[in-house]
Amino acid sequence: MKTHDYHDLAASVLASNGSYPVWVGWDILAEIGERIKSVYDPSVIYIVSDDRLHHHVRKVKVALERCTIETHIFFMPSGESNKTLTTVQHVYRWLAEKKAERGHMILGVGGGVVGDLAGFVASTYLRGLRFGLVPTTLLAMMDASIGGKVAVDLPEGKNLVGSFYQPIFVLSDVKLLRTLPSRELTSGWSEAIKHGLILDSSLFEMFERNILQIKTLEPDLATEIIRKSVTVKANVVSQDEKETMGVRILLNYGHTVGHALEAATGFGRYLHGEAVSIGMMAAAHISRSMGLLSDDNVHRQECLLKRYGLPVSFSDIRIETILNAMKSDKKTSDGSIRWVLLDEIGHAVTSDQVPQEFVNDAVLQVRS
Repeated sequence: MKTHDYHDLAASVLASNGSYPVWVGWDILAEIGERIKSVYDPSVIYIVSDDRLHHHVRKVKVALERCTIETHIFFMPSGESNKTLTTVQHVYRWLAEKKAERGHMILGVGGGVVGDLAGFVASTYLRGLRFGLVPTTLLAMMDASIGGKVAVDLPEGKNLVGSFYQPIFVLSDVKLLRTLPSRELTSGWSEAIKHGLILDSSLFEMFERNILQIKTLEPDLATEIIRKSVTVKANVVSQDEKETMGVRILLNYGHTVGHALEAATGFGRYLHGEAVSIGMMAAAHISRSMGLLSDDNVHRQECLLKRYGLPVSFSDIRIETILNAMKSDKKTSDGSIRWVLLDEIGHAVTSDQVPQEFVNDAVLQVRS
């Protein structure tokens, strides 16, 4: 069966090394062996996952072995604080012990941390192994798993060591989200709402109209809205794979202050989507100060984030700490930050001409 024969193909991401499928469906994990074989035929797969996901990984292993694919598993400790070169080295040594070969494949099963780290390992071990992703968190399904940005953190900042390296498929089984802790599920809606804010006002309105069904993961609606969000991200990546065309940077709405919040708190206090939610409010305040966004639309964004249980402010961190953390942001060029802002719901713009007082004021406004 060819990849396009699956009815739940949400998108095909166009990349420099060819296109790859992103499948989004309800209860499709058991089909992973057949689906992998529709794009590649590895004799051995090395699963990288985190130590909270034994149940999901067992299901994947059974499905792969049913398709006569030899399977080995590496469990890393969960959490962003383990997305480091130290963990990468442990995986390298494990692959060396298992005598991994270039025709074999790495499969990341987990959230964004696992996907980023597994992809980074795949991009560097033996100068590149193929890899696929089974995202198990909402945030990973809609954001981290699509686009081939793979990286690890340094103490000085998030994702500072990495590369662009595309997977050969992404399989998102929306039913897995029912096992997520509620805080992680809530965090994930942040990136999907962001996709609506920057590029698709109809997606944003869908979030406004269907709050209860979406939050409770009603199967058809949850799958549809995740598919729509995935399509937004896949289209952006297909237009601007390596962030050279000025399109992909739009996905960073909320991330300048969001990443600074994560770094300033040692990646321990906020989940990524929570930090981005606060960052989106800071970006909206800057957008208003720049004369781009109306008061009504700033309020509309804030109301929706709150209704999905997302934070819109932080406390107990010095403003100077946040401002300093922003200076090592990867979107900085010649010392000035390239901000992603909104001029209306569903349309983002960029600017590297934001006065510092607007930034200071925005950070103050999101401090409670």
